[in-house]
Amino acid sequence: MSARAIWKGKLVVGKHEVPVKMYSAVEDRTVHFHLLDRKNHAHVEQKIVRKDTGKEVQPQDRRKAFPLDAGEAVILQPDELASLEPPPSRDIHLCRFVPAGLLTDQWFDRPYWLGPDEDDEDRYFALARAVADKKVDGVARWVMRKKRYLGALRAEGDYLQVITLRRSEQVLALPAVQPASSRAPSEAELKLAAQLVDSISGDFEPAEWHNEYRERLGALIAAKLHGHKVTPLRQPERPASTNLEDALRASLAGSGGRKRA
Repeated sequence: MSARAIWKGKLVVGKHEVPVKMYSAVEDRTVHFHLLDRKNHAHVEQKIVRKDTGKEVQPQDRRKAFPLDAGEAVILQPDELASLEPPPSRDIHLCRFVPAGLLTDQWFDRPYWLGPDEDDEDRYFALARAVADKKVDGVARWVMRKKRYLGALRAEGDYLQVITLRRSEQVLALPAVQPASSRAPSEAELKLAAQLVDSISGDFEPAEWHNEYRERLGALIAAKLHGHKVTPLRQPERPASTNLEDALRASLAGSGGRKRA
């Protein structure tokens, strides 16, 4: 891994430690703009001001408050909030190993790669192999940048990956959605639905799925830079249909029976 590590620590499994380095597994490609005054294009900035007077409030004079009912709030002091921060640590504690696949997608938040520390690569690759062979995911806890994280440790090829997990209060159970018997799909609808799935089945090629907004934005910026205009993109309108069978037939006709990768 030639990328720059964002954090360094060690996996702790019982009395054993495995030094690791953490790397970002995803990259934020959000487009950021400067704010300008419309009249003279001077740069503008946002400030924290009082709602009643519009006067700016300096950072040292700001306080956080937890809102209550009837317009009341609990005011929290900076030292009180600082006392809640977990003690700094470089340990990623493996608390438990669970069968792979037990954690479903709604639990996962943000992925990171864990690479070996140059000082001790053997223990790292041995642990990665063991996790892969056992087909398990590790439930881990660690502190990073004044925040405590919960994550899933899993093997990806010869390497380890840790994915931060959402907490139980953030994950919602599937509601009991039971269709009425009169709305159960017919055999013809099921057959058409299967044909629809088959018509666009294929391999997943991530490079084919572009960020169309970012590409159009880049084209707009390039055009304006050279004094050109860009024709706005207009999506074709689709006729509304309340009949599942008609909608499936229309989709199949539109796909032409061709598969997409």
